[in-house]
Amino acid sequence: MELNHIIKNHQTFSERIISEIQKMPFGSLPKVELELVILDALIKSLEPSDSYSRIQTHFNFLQRELKLTQTQLKNKILAAQLRFDKKSDLDVENFILDYIANKKHSIEGSYIVINIFNPLLNDLTKSYFEIRGVISDTSFNKSIVKIHLIGFIKFLVKSNRLTDSSRKELIEILNHAKDQGIINISQNLHKKSILENFESITVSSSNIISIVEKLIPFLKSLL
Repeated sequence: MELNHIIKNHQTFSERIISEIQKMPFGSLPKVELELVILDALIKSLEPSDSYSRIQTHFNFLQRELKLTQTQLKNKILAAQLRFDKKSDLDVENFILDYIANKKHSIEGSYIVINIFNPLLNDLTKSYFEIRGVISDTSFNKSIVKIHLIGFIKFLVKSNRLTDSSRKELIEILNHAKDQGIINISQNLHKKSILENFESITVSSSNIISIVEKLIPFLKSLL
């Protein structure tokens, strides 16, 4: 199927291009920038809203029609997003919470595994974790982010969206999991709060599913 048959909104496609080329004298837009404008307009006309988050649906089609390798297309999509579809830390947090709350993740040992096909969101998620001292494992597949349970709890604790009441709720969930033997927490006399001891949490691979299941209603309440 040709591009003009798959584009769902030709007006959106045209308006996106016109709005960008009008910002500079005609003909002065560099070829690379013009390619990004066209790619952005194409992607945003394929879906009614939030097109980049659904890019996986159209990736193979775009690769075939634009005659690019998978790596070339991923790089161009990333460049277009950096130029036209910037994301904030809040966007990253929403993505992670939604992904796990809606059980799109998987479990490997003591790790929560999420597959982030969107190249910009993938880079931002890894950067988000690194800045906050949460180490993730991406050695095998660059599109996969593996977060240890300790790192995920650290992610929740450091999230700006936690209110006093939600912080208390998280403490209750962790205390209950501790009482049930799902997690172990090393005690520190200088740190009275369970959230201050979360770096010492240990969990067996068989129990991580249980604690994530207990956290899911809490994650949904944060969205």
